[in-house]
Amino acid sequence: MGIEPAVVVGYRAEEIRKILGEGVKLIQNNDIERGNAYSVLCAREEFEREEKFLLLMGDHLYTPEFLSAASRAPPGSAIVCRENDTIAIDEATKVLAENGKVLDIGKGLENWTHIDTGAFICRKDIFDLLDEIFRNKRSFEWSEAVKMANMRIYEVNEPWTDIDTPEDLPKAEKLLLRSLIKPEDGIISRYINRRISLNITRLLGRFDVNPNHISALSFLIAIISSYLLLSGSYILGGILVQVSSIIDGVDGEIARLRFRKSGFGGFFDTLLDRYADAFILSALFLSIPFSIRNFILYLFALTGTFLVGYSASTFKEAYGMRAERLEGKLRFIPAKRDERLFLISIGSIVGYFTEFAIPVLFLLLAAFTNLRVFGRLLMAGGMEKSTS
Repeated sequence: MGIEPAVVVGYRAEEIRKILGEGVKLIQNNDIERGNAYSVLCAREEFEREEKFLLLMGDHLYTPEFLSAASRAPPGSAIVCRENDTIAIDEATKVLAENGKVLDIGKGLENWTHIDTGAFICRKDIFDLLDEIFRNKRSFEWSEAVKMANMRIYEVNEPWTDIDTPEDLPKAEKLLLRSLIKPEDGIISRYINRRISLNITRLLGRFDVNPNHISALSFLIAIISSYLLLSGSYILGGILVQVSSIIDGVDGEIARLRFRKSGFGGFFDTLLDRYADAFILSALFLSIPFSIRNFILYLFALTGTFLVGYSASTFKEAYGMRAERLEGKLRFIPAKRDERLFLISIGSIVGYFTEFAIPVLFLLLAAFTNLRVFGRLLMAGGMEKSTS
């Protein structure tokens, strides 16, 4: 989104400074009795050269989807939403709008049209307005400034919440954790892995954990599982494959939760995932009697495993969109990494009881992954024809 955060602090500023660390610009308000509009004016030096900036209330929690949508609003916008079940109407700040313009804003409005989200896209001339106001007034509230600035409403109905009391924290925590779920998650991640990984992230998120260390831990567990599978310990090895898959989701959750996503982190995690996939499949292949049939099945399972991820990234690079958006029923074929590792986990455990389980596992992996790859190839061909 290209957002560079700055936080206006006043009361207990040093505590907030310690929590935020060095990565966030802090702006000091030394006179908090003058109202929250004065906090905005305190940020003048930081933002007056910007054509527009996003203003957020400090006691609100916004999901990335909300911020992404709000950032597209035109300058001079008050971001509002419709009434929904997650908002306590009695405590909410209401907005009365007519023809898209804010007429009134406040908690006690009897007639209103929208809910204020505490987010605004401001023009730099808002500082001139506030400067003029505070020449004549000791204190002033931001809600009054919104009306004087003739702001227009911009509706965003993505998740957000207001945190006024300690009782609001569980709801906010739930919303925050839910926002960490990626829309492209496979079936296993969505219904099994995330139920566990989000609880791990909730505990680890209180500490300064490096997401890359979590990636390395997931890889280490995958290596241990590979050794166990190679030695014929299919049950324990299969269980650890699934544990590795669950832990593999934690690194991304921590990165998104603590705003530590990085190009290196994503690259590092992807490389370790590919190495882990190769070690696990190779360990299974080497654990069973050699035959041409088994080798061919293993080879197609391995190449399909690599190509299903590669084809997705290449498709997005070539056509500017995710392949999953166009796959239709093909997207239900379990070929994503979480789905593959779950199949490997189950197949390995079954392999303890019957020697045919591992070749059948290779057959399923080869079929599922290569069908997805072939489907994307056909989609790409169809897109080329439609544009020619």
